[in-house]
Amino acid sequence: MSAELKVSRLIVEENHDLPLVRAHVALRTGAGDDPAAEDGLANFATELMARGAGGRTRARLDAAFDALGATLEVVTDSDSTSFEVTVLREKLDEALALIADVLLRPDFPADEADKLRRELKAQLDELRDDDGQLARRFFTRALYGEHPYGRSVIGSEATLDRVTVETARAWHAGALHAGNLVVGFAGDLARDAAERACLRSFGEIPSGAAHNTARPDPPPVRGLRVTLVDKPDRTQSQILFGQPAPKWGTPDYTALKVATCAFGGTFTARLMNEVRSKRGLSYGASARLGGGRGRRALVMHVFPSLTQTAETLELVLRLYREWVEGGITEDELAFAKGYLSRSFAFSLATPEDRLDLRATLELAGLPADYADSYVERIRAVTLDETRRAQAAHLTSGDLEICVVASAEELLPLLDKAGLTARLSIETVPFDSY
Repeated sequence: MSAELKVSRLIVEENHDLPLVRAHVALRTGAGDDPAAEDGLANFATELMARGAGGRTRARLDAAFDALGATLEVVTDSDSTSFEVTVLREKLDEALALIADVLLRPDFPADEADKLRRELKAQLDELRDDDGQLARRFFTRALYGEHPYGRSVIGSEATLDRVTVETARAWHAGALHAGNLVVGFAGDLARDAAERACLRSFGEIPSGAAHNTARPDPPPVRGLRVTLVDKPDRTQSQILFGQPAPKWGTPDYTALKVATCAFGGTFTARLMNEVRSKRGLSYGASARLGGGRGRRALVMHVFPSLTQTAETLELVLRLYREWVEGGITEDELAFAKGYLSRSFAFSLATPEDRLDLRATLELAGLPADYADSYVERIRAVTLDETRRAQAAHLTSGDLEICVVASAEELLPLLDKAGLTARLSIETVPFDSY
């Protein structure tokens, strides 16, 4: 890579079958880097950047992308923010010039800031209508607390009232420098052409090192803690269970990924078999291991009817205890390793898939060749390694649990099942966050 190229990493996935290019421009700054009292700042700032830049109003900027047959996608997550567009190869320079205006020359129009704040608050109202999203929102806050991963990407009504044009400008000034920038291309573009395109478009970005990308360890969970999100008139419950897991890229993470897949990662896994196939308690039952810059969580998800919620809670807690304390079987190990090894091909199926994967790995701080050795590492996992990873990172009696349901109807059912004596339950209104 040219020494003059002012990006921390350039990723190129060539494919010349079609005259199309996807451009992916990302910053190593996300919602997890927001100040504690300003949840939603990164999302607010990046959305506002795309609503007026380079002297163009929002309408003119949108029209300029439309003229290229393209749409600018802006996405913020806990660890990064990204700007992405797909265009005909012949239109790439024009598209990159527009993205460069958005990144380097945003106007931060005050009228758009007010509109954006109202729209984000409306999104919060819409989120509360979706019980699954509502459960994830409360679960994340309860599990991570004041940890960076406890920050809400969208924010809350209170924090949205604190973010302003001035705080958005300050965020931009701190995030926009060369060491923080990752650029990727997928499609009809050779690497030397990609380097030249970066130099033309992003050569003016200020120099500077990458942000401190380290994340502290999340707080441990102590006991079986339940946040009951009281939403009246529910006939179904959304339930999430979780516990902090090892960091992505470590040997324990790989071993636990195999064990988690065996437990709840496929349609025939133990959790789905016991919850859905045998008892019909929930249409779905899954367990997933999160990945990112820091330690994320192992999360289980079920959604039974209200009347079967107590039974489902008790069953999942038992299955989890048996899995943590007893591990998986040789047959489960072999199946999980085979499934993960074979399904990884779908992550590499297209140049766009490969770009997404490589950008994700880069932003998580993993080595460039991490994907190349993934299948080999999965196939090498032993039964002893899965059990050691479980013993090192999981405890059967410590889980953060979030339930979205009607408290008035559910609490008597939990009490009748003897669960209120075993669980630490806090009831909160569904519209309180």
